[in-house]
Amino acid sequence: MEKLYLTFFIILFSAGKVCSQTYIMNTNTGGVGGYRTSYFPNGQYFYQYWIKRADGNLLIPIKEADGYLIFDQKPTSYYFSAYRPESYGCSGPCGEEWNSGLSADNFNVNCYSATGGASGYGPVEIVPEFSIISNQVLLQPSTDNSFCDKVNLQTTGCTGTQRFVWEYRIEGGNFQPTNVSTSFNQTFQFNRLTYVSSTYIGNIDFRVLIDSDTTITGEEVYSNIISYYVNPCPPVLESVSSNNQTSCVYNSDGQVTLNFDRELQNNEQYEMALKHTDGSGLTNKIITKSMMAANPKSYTWTGLGIQSYILTYQTRLTTGNGTSLSQALTKTFTVGPPSQFSYQIITTQPACHNQSGIIKISASNGTGTYFYSIDEGPEVEFSSITNDIILPDGDHYITVRDSKNCIDINANDQKI
Repeated sequence: MEKLYLTFFIILFSAGKVCSQTYIMNTNTGGVGGYRTSYFPNGQYFYQYWIKRADGNLLIPIKEADGYLIFDQKPTSYYFSAYRPESYGCSGPCGEEWNSGLSADNFNVNCYSATGGASGYGPVEIVPEFSIISNQVLLQPSTDNSFCDKVNLQTTGCTGTQRFVWEYRIEGGNFQPTNVSTSFNQTFQFNRLTYVSSTYIGNIDFRVLIDSDTTITGEEVYSNIISYYVNPCPPVLESVSSNNQTSCVYNSDGQVTLNFDRELQNNEQYEMALKHTDGSGLTNKIITKSMMAANPKSYTWTGLGIQSYILTYQTRLTTGNGTSLSQALTKTFTVGPPSQFSYQIITTQPACHNQSGIIKISASNGTGTYFYSIDEGPEVEFSSITNDIILPDGDHYITVRDSKNCIDINANDQKI
């Protein structure tokens, strides 16, 4: 028979029983109407039967449905004993005598099952059995109960035919169905974007409707509730600027621009760590939204030398429950050298003593135009090679740079 969920009943029951601990017992010995503290006839046999709580009094179920007994207190003992006496209408004993029984005390109410024994001559009409689970089937998360995109959930503790129908509730709302059911120890991956807005940040609760038998209606019980916190996922680093170089081969003024897929939120900050690929040179930075005001999706890390780097970044919420860090992500990049600027001096020596000499300066691999200065005189701009420069006889000091102030560290302040 297809199961029908009675919405009005579920809402009514959940209002009083969602947060309390309940116990679900399945037994073939009947409900509270069959409790007997002394032997009582049932057809051809007699029986005693009870379920008791810790104080020794009979435990009355709060709900019964087709062999399922729901208790709001912990059962501590179960007892069933039955016998059929021998009959003598067969010119002597008819061989119909039998007895059966099951007694259990202080059993594990979270996950327990038992079957009684029987003996005798005739066919045994009832062999008692029961199984029981607690509705506490969801484990509370560890100390880190936050996630951003997905979380794996399970009902744990037993094995059985139960189905667990998952529901969730965000802060300030009612429980909503996920339309997903699992069995014991089967993982349900809750994907945030399937159920919750991508901008939602806050508490999220989970519970399951425990359906012990999908062929009947009325034995359903809600589980305990577990809580998580939804953090924003860290922005995705979509790209890193290319051709990252220092201005000069000896400078540490390289910069790299990191381009993300979204802006930081108002209560969110980056925590970044940058180190060389060999593990040295570790630098940590905290970057707030206000520091990225000019380009909210990009951050430029400056002051980098020629090196290969490993960037690790994550985000932290700075208010509310979400002060824990998001998952750390990594990216590698390299800052390379520019072409190494160099220059040379082409000299023409004077033909005679006391005549002037002539030089030309040739520069290459620098950036932009070039500038030279002779004997600390004024700078003169040139492109790649100068015109003839006439110099009097004697020693002269020449300095050459490019438009980025790079010099030839092997030749500058050259004496001619």
